Amino acid sequence: MNAPSEDERETVGEALDRAEVRDRRPHHLEDSEPHPLGQEAPEIIHDAALIGGRRLHRPLFESAITGFIGGMSVCFGAVALAWASASAGSNTDVGHLLGALAFPVGFIILLVGKSELFTENFFLPVTAVLEREGSFRELGRLWGSTLVFNLVGVLVFSILISQDGVLDPAPAAALRELAEKKIDFSLSTAFIKAIFAGWLMTLLTWLLVAAEGFSSKLLLIWVMGTLIVLGEFNHVIISAAEIWIAILLDADVSIPQWFYRNFLPALFGNLLGGIVFVTLFHYVQALTQARAEHGNDGRQ
Repeated sequence: MNAPSEDERETVGEALDRAEVRDRRPHHLEDSEPHPLGQEAPEIIHDAALIGGRRLHRPLFESAITGFIGGMSVCFGAVALAWASASAGSNTDVGHLLGALAFPVGFIILLVGKSELFTENFFLPVTAVLEREGSFRELGRLWGSTLVFNLVGVLVFSILISQDGVLDPAPAAALRELAEKKIDFSLSTAFIKAIFAGWLMTLLTWLLVAAEGFSSKLLLIWVMGTLIVLGEFNHVIISAAEIWIAILLDADVSIPQWFYRNFLPALFGNLLGGIVFVTLFHYVQALTQARAEHGNDGRQ
């Protein structure tokens, strides 16, 4: 028996989603020209609006359990980062690189496993609202449930991984050092680092919609996850995972310090980076391109 192709390996749900997106795509978006680098901007926006609309309309419990699983899943990346960093010993530069390369394991568990982080619900659902596939009220409910249950998932994972003897001393020390460093950033630095984290996470969603093929999507996940760690960018859920685990491992960090010096700047920075620098800018790009193509069609 021949091995399944990449297209055959997609789940039933993905196949149905893809079929619905194609069926509902307006005629002017159908293009016979090859796209070696994936879909064009108007096609991405159209497909994203349909996918985001389904997220906005799903039951609250489904959003909650998806967010809970997502919070736990991304914690594996934080632990992988700590293990890899600790393996380099006193060579901090090598440890930082190894940790960055190991961290995307958590993203792969998260995204291939169909769970979600709060920041994943910037591009798709916001585009759905802009395209009138959902409402701002539904968007607020989705954001709230995902954020809260991401953090609940992080808490459960943190309690389990911090039990005596589960983590070796070296990765535990690496997590404590990382948490203390993130708390020491000034509020402005933490905020700007959060802009880049939201920017990269939302850009990843854009690229995953545009890309074709499972292998290319895995590569995108790995590259973006690595960049977030290399830049020490401040992601509201990932940083919570690193800091909460470290707190339970006796790091010199308190919950109020995390909330005021990391969570708040991360939350608002992620929103700005994801919604403005990716979602709105690319939305305008797609509108401009679609109008230009429509004008060219009318003159033919």
